Amino acid sequence: MKRLLALSLFLALTNRCAAQEIPAPPKPDSVFPEWQAVTDNPSAQKLFAPMVGSRQVERMPDGTVLLPVNFKGTAHERVSWDLRVKTDLRLARGVQFDFYCRDLTPFASFSLYFHSGDGWYHATFSPEKTGVWERIVIDKADATGESACAGWGSVDTLRLSGWRCLNTDTVCAIANLGPTGGKPDVLVIRADSNMKNKESNEGFAHYAGTVSYTLDALGISSAQAADTDLTPELLSTVNLVVLPYNPKVPPGMTELLRGFVGRGGKLLVCYSLPSGVDELMGLRVAGGGEAEGGAFTGFARTAQGLATQPAFAPQASWRATDTVPAKGTQSRVIAVWRGAKSQDTARPAVTLTASGAFMGHVWFGGKDSASLALMRAIVGELLPDMWRKATGKAFARIGVIGDAADFEAFRIAFRDGKPPRKARREFARAEKARDEAQELMKAGQWIQSIGVSAQATEAALRAWFLTQPSRAKEHRAFWCHSAFGLRSKNWDESIRFLKDNGFNAILPNMLWGGTTYYPSKILPEYAQLSEKGDQIAQCLAACKKYGVQCHVWKVNWNTGGHAPKAFIDRMAAEGRVQKLYSGETKKAWLCPSHPANQDLEVAAMLEIARNYEVDGVHFDYIRYPDSNSCFCDGCRARFEAVLGHAVEKWPVDTRKNEAVRAKWLDFRRSNIDAVVRRVSEEARKIRPGIQISAAVFRNWTTDRDGVGQDWKMWCEKGWMDFVCPMDYIDSNAIFRNVVTAQKELAGKARLYPGIGLSCWKNPDDAVKLSQQIDIVRKLDVPGYTVFNYDTHAEAVLPYLSLGVTSK
Repeated sequence: MKRLLALSLFLALTNRCAAQEIPAPPKPDSVFPEWQAVTDNPSAQKLFAPMVGSRQVERMPDGTVLLPVNFKGTAHERVSWDLRVKTDLRLARGVQFDFYCRDLTPFASFSLYFHSGDGWYHATFSPEKTGVWERIVIDKADATGESACAGWGSVDTLRLSGWRCLNTDTVCAIANLGPTGGKPDVLVIRADSNMKNKESNEGFAHYAGTVSYTLDALGISSAQAADTDLTPELLSTVNLVVLPYNPKVPPGMTELLRGFVGRGGKLLVCYSLPSGVDELMGLRVAGGGEAEGGAFTGFARTAQGLATQPAFAPQASWRATDTVPAKGTQSRVIAVWRGAKSQDTARPAVTLTASGAFMGHVWFGGKDSASLALMRAIVGELLPDMWRKATGKAFARIGVIGDAADFEAFRIAFRDGKPPRKARREFARAEKARDEAQELMKAGQWIQSIGVSAQATEAALRAWFLTQPSRAKEHRAFWCHSAFGLRSKNWDESIRFLKDNGFNAILPNMLWGGTTYYPSKILPEYAQLSEKGDQIAQCLAACKKYGVQCHVWKVNWNTGGHAPKAFIDRMAAEGRVQKLYSGETKKAWLCPSHPANQDLEVAAMLEIARNYEVDGVHFDYIRYPDSNSCFCDGCRARFEAVLGHAVEKWPVDTRKNEAVRAKWLDFRRSNIDAVVRRVSEEARKIRPGIQISAAVFRNWTTDRDGVGQDWKMWCEKGWMDFVCPMDYIDSNAIFRNVVTAQKELAGKARLYPGIGLSCWKNPDDAVKLSQQIDIVRKLDVPGYTVFNYDTHAEAVLPYLSLGVTSK
């Protein structure tokens, strides 16, 4: 008892000493009632329930709640607290709080979860500064969900987590927790009732987010709600409802929308036209499918177009839904799709009806002036009164350059030193255009101000990039998830564009768990092989022509929806697919412990080394999906053979019995390790000098157990020539933390950190990309790999080539 009291006293004194360093928090805005009820230490500890391994919080006299971080000498993967907050967030934009951290280096990331029904919504957040308070805003548009979530009106718990990166202690603090936003003009309805798996959930969240972000840029307040959230009362608060990607709607939703439209509300429906909604819109599906030539180039205004609509707005949609008016109704096609060869097709892209507007594909959320003007025109046509209300707020962020730096930050770059003459000229153009845009705004000429503001942004970006230094002899690579290169280009054009903009390596995704994009005797070939040809050969020829390294990327174990049905059915019949802890079969993933699957993975990668003069072969998904698999009958039999006895309670003992759990984690890692070792050893015998690499999860400390990926050991054994941790983090501070930790983990293997351009909230943020490249250089890391080589890469690379990758 005395020892326990002494420990408690020590922890209390430690917390108080830490608290003395923390300045008073900012004044609160709106806070949750539960936060208001935190008036002393007992009430704080009643609200904050620590998860296993985390310590109790402590309330300071100024209202701050202290969050002790105890990573030193402990094993838990995160510090985490459950906050018993019951709230209806349907009309809120999200939540906000003030956050303080004395030292960010122990953290790999931060999360906030929202418990709803039997599932969780999840969002990440990224503090950028240490030793000061930061206002953190968690937007519902940035959250993904699980299929068991019951909507934003049923949140009963918030979970705050900080994930381990380094084994050191620090202290954090939180204050002023409450909702943000409210009284939106628009509801964006996410298809939560359609959620089935992580991939589909992220897709529904993404395309709801692109609409929300565009409305933000136009100064229109919006909130996201789940399709299970809707009630007549909720719909009565708004005049526009957006269905951004809703393949099906839950029972009763169509009738709710019918009542909404009946009182004068309008709908904006994208891509999917569910049963019932088609009738409500006065449209019927008349076909659709993929774009001829691989992708459209954007929206072309028709003769029936709106006066405020741009003549063309770019969007590289690869497919679309075609509609015609339902019997007895009228519609107006204001835009058609422009084809890959710059010809206007007959396929409708945007159609107006009495109930609203239908867009033939999902909205990508382009940040260019034409895309903003198109959405502004559509919304203004549907709800002119709401638009007039919004214009007072519209374009308040004119002159903002990405999410990473604003116009004034660019000005600072020119305050000291002597920037190049070209840079000074560009910046003078930027200032002139910005002043002109602001005058146009004051005069109410909103459309003109968009275009002029875009000119200011363009000139300021060019000016800033002309001042950025380059570094010679570094590895500059892109992952390319498409086996065909950039959508608008063939492989020769794609590789030339990459080289012209200063990059020297490509990692093209040429094979999955059950598909190849080249002739293969090991895995099924893609259906269009005879028509489109051998994609490795085409890519490799271009790489050799332009002097770019080619490391062929394989997605391991995961068939990703690309494999023929016959292959998947055979794998399932042979017991070679994964089974979840719950007992559900995961047919899209092959079981890593099955010897035939291991042989298949190895043979597929060796076939590339044998048949093509590539620079390297690259592992991806060389892991388990998560801790919930695989628990198939074969896994049990093979694990029990290793264990030497039966597992009494299967699969429970793999989590609850510590001795069994330790062996189980070793077993999972060994299955992945075996494939990496065999490919590394045998590929080098086939083609001496070939490089072996892998895309890996960033947090080895937890991921070696969570997904069975022990990449530190692979580097130690010499199986890896280089590794690319997927550091897809918006925060530059957290990015710096994880890359610093990874330098030691990579050991003698080269480290080329993955930069997540396409995964950021703003995937066209050339400034942030430059800043993260600069972090890599300052940490003396020899290169980097950017995800993904796509339309976002096409947008940012010309800026980088002005300075960052100019030599």
